[in-house]
Amino acid sequence: MLLEPPRPPSSAHFNDVANTPLSSCLLSGYISAKLKSRGFHTEIYDAFLSRDSFRECSKKLATLRFDILGVNAVYLWEKTDELFLFLHNFTENHKQLPVILYGFFPTFSYREILQHYPFIDCIIRGEPEETFADIAANHAQYGTIAFEKIPGIAFRKDGEIKTTANRALIADLDALPFPDRSELFLKKIGGNILASRGCYGNCVFCCINNFYGDGCCWRGRSPANIAQEIDLIISQLPEPYIYFVDANFIGTGAAGRTRSAAIFESIKNLPQLEFGIECRCNDLDEKMVSLMVSAGLRHVFLGIESASPASLKRMRKGIDRKKSEEAVKLLKSHGIEPNPGFIMFEPDSTLEDVRANFEFLKANRLLDVLSGTANVLYHREIVLRGTHHFKLLEEQQRLEFRDPLGYEGHYRFSHKPVQFLADLMAQVCRDLLKLMQNRQSPLYWKKEQTRASQRVNDFLVYMFGEVLSRLELQEMRGDNDDRRTWEKRASDVIEGLIVSERVCQL
Repeated sequence: MLLEPPRPPSSAHFNDVANTPLSSCLLSGYISAKLKSRGFHTEIYDAFLSRDSFRECSKKLATLRFDILGVNAVYLWEKTDELFLFLHNFTENHKQLPVILYGFFPTFSYREILQHYPFIDCIIRGEPEETFADIAANHAQYGTIAFEKIPGIAFRKDGEIKTTANRALIADLDALPFPDRSELFLKKIGGNILASRGCYGNCVFCCINNFYGDGCCWRGRSPANIAQEIDLIISQLPEPYIYFVDANFIGTGAAGRTRSAAIFESIKNLPQLEFGIECRCNDLDEKMVSLMVSAGLRHVFLGIESASPASLKRMRKGIDRKKSEEAVKLLKSHGIEPNPGFIMFEPDSTLEDVRANFEFLKANRLLDVLSGTANVLYHREIVLRGTHHFKLLEEQQRLEFRDPLGYEGHYRFSHKPVQFLADLMAQVCRDLLKLMQNRQSPLYWKKEQTRASQRVNDFLVYMFGEVLSRLELQEMRGDNDDRRTWEKRASDVIEGLIVSERVCQL
């Protein structure tokens, strides 16, 4: 049994998705398909998509029979303990059941998890398909699992936490069977496809390469193999739309571009199909964008991260502001509004860095729509174990505390005015984003831009710029009184604009 457990919403992080990469949604599907190819009967219970509570999940699992429980252990921010309490309670009545965790969070926090929770038998580190298949084969042959003989895991033996040798990466991704997807998955998640693994970049805030292991490089599936997967699922989708969940779709150098072009050429043969990708700014040029748009490109998540030279250097991003501007303008010229991956505040940001970011976003019209503005103006770097930055800040003793399982590191900004602005915008934007979840609100994020949402957007941009200017000119102390004043002003203005819109509708 492969479990996608419930994911109760976080009040503090409800709009933050950096707890695990988007490709994690396919982990259980890939493991399931691999196990079936080796002759094992496998089921996926997606309690998250079913919207089952932990209590409902436990009741349903109790009615089913299975020999091994695998869990895609996604980090749940401040509610992560609920996952382990559920597993503890379930295993109390199933003491002989091996419980195997996999995914990004357990890969990086395996030591803390195994120390805290003795009912977890094993954690798969990194790429899980071959490792889980070996675990199942070992259990089927011996009725137990000889963990020490299986590469790529962490386990407990004689009271000590042990790790086996790193498992070699899957060199030929075409050899993997396509991931299993349920009707529910296809309906709610859609046509997510992982066309490659890894990244040629080395950004300090990213854990992708470290998840796969030392020496990881970008690996891409063949265009023909990807086309076969699209053909397999396209008729089952609610709409003909594919989203490639690769951290870096286009890949390395000329070979990566040639492969990408071949993929887009094959997609062009499906005239109703539209798609989205995620890529770096330096991967785009006129020829590539033209081909993508002609093939049905609709969405691009563009890894910009910052417009400050100093921040980009600290991030080891490997691009500059000019390249980012060129990529944004290129996409806009083809009618594609990029979704920017952007870190407004990183731990060592100065007001100068923040100003560079703000002016870039305004100049490139990336603050014109409320659903984007309300997100980008508060984004701070989330520091998770498995990233270079977590390790660096830990060595510098700058992590104020880590969550009990060692995954999320909390820090304060080096510069007090930046701390003030980041905290203020986090409060205002998160309150606003909660309002935007309300379907009855004129600010509901899925609606077309209304007069109210445009005015709120303009106020948010004004407020950010005004507070930033006052901090730069040292006209504001940046204390709790200032914060309360601006939070109240924002609340009053936004509420007034909503009321005004409703009156106009009447």
